[in-house]
Amino acid sequence: MAETRLWIKDLRPGNEVSESYAVRSADVRKRRGGGNYLALTLADRTGQVAGLVWEGVDRIASVCRPGRVVRIKGQVQRYNQRLQIVIRSAELVPQEKIDESVYVRASEIDPNLLWERLMGLIEHVSDEHLRQLLYRIFQDPDVVQRFRIAPAARSMHHAFRSGLLEHTVSMTTAAKTLAGHYRLNQDLVTAGALLHDLGKIWELELGPSIEYTDDGRLLGHLPMEVLYVEKKIGELASFPHETRRQLLHILLAHHGEYAFGSPRRPKTPEALLIHMIDNLDAKISGMLQAIHDGGETQEAWTAYSPILERYIYRRRLDDEDE
Repeated sequence: MAETRLWIKDLRPGNEVSESYAVRSADVRKRRGGGNYLALTLADRTGQVAGLVWEGVDRIASVCRPGRVVRIKGQVQRYNQRLQIVIRSAELVPQEKIDESVYVRASEIDPNLLWERLMGLIEHVSDEHLRQLLYRIFQDPDVVQRFRIAPAARSMHHAFRSGLLEHTVSMTTAAKTLAGHYRLNQDLVTAGALLHDLGKIWELELGPSIEYTDDGRLLGHLPMEVLYVEKKIGELASFPHETRRQLLHILLAHHGEYAFGSPRRPKTPEALLIHMIDNLDAKISGMLQAIHDGGETQEAWTAYSPILERYIYRRRLDDEDE
C-alpha cells in the first residue's frame, strides 16, 4: 500500500508532521530577546505554509535553502489565524527521490486543449504581417517546448506548470472581446496579449519549486521578449514600421507603471487595454486560488493573502445554502 502523504491543505493545529516539502523561501531573522530564528515558506502542490525554527537555526538553515526539498519534523500551530509548523529537524531529500509533480501543481486545464485554443487565436488574426509573426514565434520548437509547461510567475499568479499558457489564453480571449467592444485594433491586441509574457519562458524554470534563471535575474522577461520579437520581425520582409512600433510598445508597457517595473507607461488604447486585462486576469485568478486553497473548510473567509493584501470572502451565491 502506498504511503499516505500529509498534504499542506490537510494540515490542522496539533498535527505532528514528518513529511517532505519544497522550500520556497528561507530567512534568518533576529529574535526580540536576542539570538536568531529561521522563517521558512514550505510548499507542495496543494499550497504553502510558514515554518519556524527556534532551535538549531544554523544547522537547519544550512539544509533548508530555497529550491530544495526537505523532510521536516515538527508540530502544526495556529498563530494570528494562520497555520505554521514549528520545526524540530530537517534533512535534505536526495534529487533522485524527488517527484516534482508533488511540489508544483499543474493547470487543471489540459495543456493540449490550451495550445489548440492559442493556435486558434492566431488563425483568426486577419493582419497577414502579425499572423505570420505569431506563427513564426509559436512554431519555434524551443518556444513550443518551453511555453507549454512554463509558469506565469514564481508566486504572484498562475504560479504552476502550464500557468503561462493558461493565463495567456485567458487574457487574450478577454482582451480580444473588449477590443471589439471599444472598437480597437483586435489583431494588434491579440498579438500583444499572446506575446506580453513570452519572456517568462526564459525567466523562470521548473523544478521542485519555481525559480528564476540567471538570465531572469539579470535581464528580466520584458527585455528578453522584446529582443526576441524584434529579432523575429527582422526576419520578415516588409513588416510595417508602425505595426512594429506599436506592438513593441505594448510589450514594454504592459506592467503599466514605472513602479511595477514597466519601462514605458501605456500610451495607446491597445497598450492600456493589455495592461488592464493582464492585471485583471492575475487578480481574479489570485482570488479564486485563495478560495480554492481553503479546501473543504466551511469558514467564510480565507487566510490573509499577502499577494492581494486582504482576506477573501469565500461564500458564493451559487453554493448550496448551509
